[in-house]
Amino acid sequence: MEKDFNYYINLNWEFKFDKAEEGGFNARVNGLPCFAYGKNLKEAAENIQEALELYIEDSIEEKLPIPEPVSEECTGRLSLRVAKKTHFKLVKLSKEEDVSVSHLINDAIIKMYG
Repeated sequence: MEKDFNYYINLNWEFKFDKAEEGGFNARVNGLPCFAYGKNLKEAAENIQEALELYIEDSIEEKLPIPEPVSEECTGRLSLRVAKKTHFKLVKLSKEEDVSVSHLINDAIIKMYG
């Protein structure tokens, strides 16, 4: 079976989003040379999806290999280093809200990225 556009587009691609210095968000597809920008997360997500689609289409047309995403098993455990000042603020806020620092960070990530 030859792998076609639908095969590749439906793989579990990992998208990364970072705040851009000029405002808005930069986006990329992990493991591929696909990059995009958006004034907000929604626009960045739409633009990186379009960049991925174009990359796949062009690669198929040019008969170039398309590296498939590497699946990593997620355990739910995350190690994170932050500045001491930030850590202090997180501890203080977690005490005020009567939750653990881990709970506070998890909630913030969910609110930001879903």
